[in-house]
Amino acid sequence: MEGLLLAIGFLGIICALLTPWTKTGTLVTLVSFYFYFDVVGIENWVPLLLFTLGLLLIVFEILIPGFGFVGILGAALVIGGLYYTIGDIFQTIRDLSMSVVISTAVIIYLVRRGYSLAGINKLVLNTNLQAQNEEKAEEHAVILHPGLVGVSKTPLRPSGKATFGGEDSPTYDVLSTEGLISMDEPIVIEKIQGTKILVRSYKQKGDE
Repeated sequence: MEGLLLAIGFLGIICALLTPWTKTGTLVTLVSFYFYFDVVGIENWVPLLLFTLGLLLIVFEILIPGFGFVGILGAALVIGGLYYTIGDIFQTIRDLSMSVVISTAVIIYLVRRGYSLAGINKLVLNTNLQAQNEEKAEEHAVILHPGLVGVSKTPLRPSGKATFGGEDSPTYDVLSTEGLISMDEPIVIEKIQGTKILVRSYKQKGDE
């Protein structure tokens, strides 16, 4: 039971990073980890703080890859936080192993479905939206916003490249909410969610 809750929490993180469902993934993660530590029981907040700090360092390493030290430190803190919570090294290894196996399987599934995202890390659609908007505003006076029509410059499976506001506009990393969209198809921005630009096919009759 505890291991399953931990695994669901990690799946929420994966969902938040790789898919458009960032808020849902974050909520699932928070709820799952809350119930995990509630079921296991903690005598003080130190193990929980170690675990949380470790997760943040791992996510930071994923978003901004470095020499791996931050990720290794994060993993060590996660293991330490779980061990000091459970007090049993074998159960700690069991719970983490279950989480790693399930998470790896889900990542492979998402990558095969097209959630292999370009940018700083191939697993994360990490578009520096603010910088791109500033550059675009200076060059073409166009700011990205929901409803803006553009063209897919690569097939969206569901991630890919697109331009908005003309042929000379910069290329942006986008994520289709409708699955596969072919190259050179008209698209429209459905929403901008954090650093993710979510688009769908633009059908003139339905979208006018």
